[in-house]
Amino acid sequence: MKKLVAFIILFALLVPLFYGCSEVSEKLTVSVSIYPFYDAVKSIGGDYVDAILIVPVGSSPHTFTLTPQLVESLSKAKVIFVNGFGLESFISSLTNSLNTKVVSLSDGLKEIIANYGGNPHIWLNPDYFVKQCEVIKNTLIDLDPSHKEIYEKNFETYTNSILENARALKEKLSTLKNRNIITFHAAFPYFSEYFGLNVLKSIKRDPNNLPGPKDIAEVESLIKQYNIKAVFKEPQQSSEIYNAIVEDTGVKVLTLNPLGGSDETKTYIDLMKYNVNTIYEALNG
Repeated sequence: MKKLVAFIILFALLVPLFYGCSEVSEKLTVSVSIYPFYDAVKSIGGDYVDAILIVPVGSSPHTFTLTPQLVESLSKAKVIFVNGFGLESFISSLTNSLNTKVVSLSDGLKEIIANYGGNPHIWLNPDYFVKQCEVIKNTLIDLDPSHKEIYEKNFETYTNSILENARALKEKLSTLKNRNIITFHAAFPYFSEYFGLNVLKSIKRDPNNLPGPKDIAEVESLIKQYNIKAVFKEPQQSSEIYNAIVEDTGVKVLTLNPLGGSDETKTYIDLMKYNVNTIYEALNG
């Protein structure tokens, strides 16, 4: 009798453990190309989704190459979320070899992107990012309809917070008299569209190419004409690319971040705040 009682107690203790393992195994596994989408998937999917970030924090999707280990991980995902429009050229080589569904989050925004000459950095405008998040939410619901209400609630909470913070940051920048900026890489036209900034020049559309003498001369002319106090690079780029411009004009070189994921840009809202505050401090002097 004692053995039977002991067995029943042991069984009662083990059943929840096995049930818990089953719960974990039922999580959706999805992949995302860049960090802003990783933040979105984690926030909308919550406890029911595991996300794999393809391009590591600190790397650029323009230069990233896949490893065999990462390809193996991607094969286990139910879906791969990408921005599209040329940002993730490394994905195109996998579409035929993987059975995983690839979802472009920007297809519904193609007319807007066309108006910007195909520039893919559309997630940096919070209004457009929310539309991309809606595609994520709808895809998660299609894959896992049993948690539809949770995904919808998380989406509303996440995107409402983004838009509320974005409006406050936009108001902050509206107090600036000078809203002209110069960037090294053409990553911020959509960001500038939303926040009321004027990009005088992006030195290079392709971040892998260094500025030539003609670029430098044009930038220096704009700096003097518009009384520019700072120019902006990205985290992956060395300040040395601006050496000649700094020596000739005395401008500061500050960093904007289009992707996030660092200690100070752990969420999309953090990313907005970091970029807006960096620009505000540069232009408010």
